[in-house]
Amino acid sequence: MPKILVVEDEANIALGLEDDLRLEGYDVEVLGNGTAAIRRARECAFDLILLDVMLPGKNGFDVCRDLRRCHPSTPIILLTARTHEDDRVRGLDLGANDYVAKPFLRRELLARVRAQLRHAQESRDDQKQLDQELQAACDVQQRLLPQRQPAVPGLDYAGLCRPARGVSGDYYDFISLPKGYVALLVADVCGKGMPAALLGASLHAAIRAFAPAAGLKCGEVMSEVNHLLFQTTAPERFATVFYCVYDPASGTLTYANAGREFELHPTGDSHRSYRPLSNFETSRLQGQAHGGRLAADCE
Repeated sequence: MPKILVVEDEANIALGLEDDLRLEGYDVEVLGNGTAAIRRARECAFDLILLDVMLPGKNGFDVCRDLRRCHPSTPIILLTARTHEDDRVRGLDLGANDYVAKPFLRRELLARVRAQLRHAQESRDDQKQLDQELQAACDVQQRLLPQRQPAVPGLDYAGLCRPARGVSGDYYDFISLPKGYVALLVADVCGKGMPAALLGASLHAAIRAFAPAAGLKCGEVMSEVNHLLFQTTAPERFATVFYCVYDPASGTLTYANAGREFELHPTGDSHRSYRPLSNFETSRLQGQAHGGRLAADCE
């Protein structure tokens, strides 16, 4: 049953509220001062708080402000004989959900309690559904990441992506191509959360669709993807992409770079170590990010 905290220093009013609420089936706790109410609210989660404004010591306005800090979503109904507009506005601005003037009508007050509890439950249900949908989206995005690494002779590689917010626009991919080639991809869509993840999923599908037929022509893949994104995304949306194809037979790496600056280049020693490429050492293709799209231009 819903648990309600009544903060009221007038004994007859507190007793009447407690009896009425218990008859409605609520679990009720009554306190007579604001300091005790704040302490108790920190110890126990209440579904709703009925708060008198004219309390001894710490008044209801100050208590409401402090309660909002520790329980931002708990409904608070202020009870007071102070009916001036400035008092009502102050109480609502401090975080109260409703403001009931004394003397109040019993049936109306109980209806307001039911309304606030109903709204709070609907908000919890909406948040629960949102959390479930976000988790489902997270699961889908994780399945879009490579579930296995294609075996490539002479190549040791790995990838890892851990979104900070469940889903993101950051992703990588390993794609087996004809002739034993393997494509490696790192992409970053602008923005955060679900919008970036949706664009990332579109980018993932487009690259996988164009890559097999293109072979070593990385620039063609980026050009086709760029054209598709240009047609289907808003101008403020863009992605940076590093896409490369490794040929294990020759040990060569062909790539297209659309706005990224971290790609590596082998030094040629026996350990196959790598160093960052400078701006003038792009292998065969270099890309630049333009506005709401990505582009790769042949040199």
